Amino acid sequence: MTTINVILGSSRRNSLGRHVLNYLKKQQQSYEEEMSVKLNLMEIGDYHLPFFYEALPPLGNPDRKLKENEQKWVDDMAQADGFIFLTPEYNHSFPAVLKNGIDYLSTQLDDKPSLVMTYANNARGGQFGGLELTPVLERLGNLVLPKPIAIANVQQHFNENGDLLEDGPSSGFYQKRLQQGLHKISFYSQLFKDNPYPELN
Repeated sequence: MTTINVILGSSRRNSLGRHVLNYLKKQQQSYEEEMSVKLNLMEIGDYHLPFFYEALPPLGNPDRKLKENEQKWVDDMAQADGFIFLTPEYNHSFPAVLKNGIDYLSTQLDDKPSLVMTYANNARGGQFGGLELTPVLERLGNLVLPKPIAIANVQQHFNENGDLLEDGPSSGFYQKRLQQGLHKISFYSQLFKDNPYPELN
């Protein structure tokens, strides 16, 4: 089964991204059945990662020893075939807690597709966060899909429980956009899993 990690890249207790994540949780079963994938919905804050502290970079440390929670994060990312990074915009970039999680990784993102999804409580939809995140992922060999999804004014379209607000000014648009995004990342995750890039000897 193709596995897609959906990662909330904020650790704030009142993160608006949790509204979107909860919406995806409510749609999870129907999405999985429709797209023949497994969605692993996760929050970066649940791993309680300290600031990256290792003496060597992960790529240069074959004898790496990690604490249990750190190893779980690395393993969970390694086991996925594709990713959705759900990120807000903090001061025109993406959160430090998400960058810190990425700093623990080495080849876990390599040759796998990602969809960047941003959100905000304003009309910009957190787009600068996505623009800053994309080159970081690409430098790690990740294949970031074009046309990221930006969700503007989250609070007008989703409540805390993940319910889509019928009277939201663009609720129907975001419902369709999220379904299309899930379709696209599912397609490419399955494609790349079934057709891995042949390494040259």
